[in-house]
Amino acid sequence: MNFQQNLEARFKTAWLNNARLLPYHLTLSGAFEVSDKITKKRNELNAKGTLSAKGLDEAMREFVTKECIPDLARSRCKLEASAEDVAAKRQALTIPKPDKSDVAGALLRQELRAHLRGMPMGDRAALLLRDPDAATIAAVFEAPNYLSGIDEKLRVELEARIVAAAHPQELQAVEDERECINLANIAINHAVDTIKKATGYDHGGKAFDEFMTKASAPIEAEFAKKGTPPARNVEDMVAIYKSMNKDDQEEFVYRWAKGDLDPPKQEAA
Repeated sequence: MNFQQNLEARFKTAWLNNARLLPYHLTLSGAFEVSDKITKKRNELNAKGTLSAKGLDEAMREFVTKECIPDLARSRCKLEASAEDVAAKRQALTIPKPDKSDVAGALLRQELRAHLRGMPMGDRAALLLRDPDAATIAAVFEAPNYLSGIDEKLRVELEARIVAAAHPQELQAVEDERECINLANIAINHAVDTIKKATGYDHGGKAFDEFMTKASAPIEAEFAKKGTPPARNVEDMVAIYKSMNKDDQEEFVYRWAKGDLDPPKQEAA
């Protein structure tokens, strides 16, 4: 397998059949298409033999500035918005907060924290990680670590286990989307590396960073003005529709019309 095949093989079949995740594969594929376009253009200009090495680099810089970097910048901004959305979804998967009006419950949780604090560290960790009851969980998570005698590492591990047990499907959906975003970003980074080599910035450094920043600035300014669009916008959904075979397109439109695919709301410009 080459690099592209290896990366695409990591994109699970189930994700390709998921309308919420398929746009990430379209982003991944689009980044490789950009890489191929850059390589093809460089080869075409080089084959003509009319440009010096410096002239070839300059011609490629003009080409990628107009034809490639804007697409990559848009994809990057959309992935950043997706990553923020996924982080919010994960943060929402939390341990329920106890009822503050329940005085008896509050007193019990206070006693539980005191009991935990008085236990040897190893016994305390073993008790909490062994399937603690709901009251003990609430006691630990409603107060600072020192009141229960735990450290941040134990708190994070305990929280992760409880969330995984309480929200297995939601957590898996979050992890799947995170990995899709990661794969799409890897493909974009590969395209950026292709740009670096094709434009004479082989050694990268400050000059290349400044070139990319300048070329991406109009797109980033556009996003800053209008607000970063969601990853799954109308253009993405149309691309998904076009990628389907004819038999599946009618069902796709039906599900979208019902709201099953959770299309984003369109805001006025």
